[in-house]
Amino acid sequence: MSKKLLIVIGVVFPLVAAGILLVVFIRARSTPASSACINNLRQIDEAKQQWALEKGATTNQSPSWEDIRAYVGRGAQAELAKCPEGGTYILGRIGEPPKCSIGGPSHSISD
Repeated sequence: MSKKLLIVIGVVFPLVAAGILLVVFIRARSTPASSACINNLRQIDEAKQQWALEKGATTNQSPSWEDIRAYVGRGAQAELAKCPEGGTYILGRIGEPPKCSIGGPSHSISD
């Protein structure tokens, strides 16, 4: 091998390795926050379903945050769940899952 090739490999390899490590680090940090977001969405969905069952709501109805507050499991006066990454939760109609404004598969629940 020539000296130029060894120098190029010596410079490029650490940069590529650093890039890969950065991606792995970012993904590892976002996974717990995404899991917390999904858990919050599941609790909100359960609260919507409980409210709908108790009130006899149809799939065309959309509850408000005040409607489901008592069903989220934090008490009637407690603060509602917030996305750990700063997104906003969207309740939607009965029968459709709540959503996070951040979106993507790491911020949604499936039916």
